[in-house]
Amino acid sequence: MTLKLLSPAPNFTLQTVEGEQVTLSEVLKGGNALLVFLRHLG
Repeated sequence: MTLKLLSPAPNFTLQTVEGEQVTLSEVLKGGNALLVFLRHLG
């Protein structure tokens, strides 16, 4: 999937290190969110 710069992110759910499910749409109910993608090399 390719996203264009400044386009809305698709809704997704990820698991925290504590095992809690977090959905982007739920986070956005509290305000803005910043997505940071880290690339693991190695």
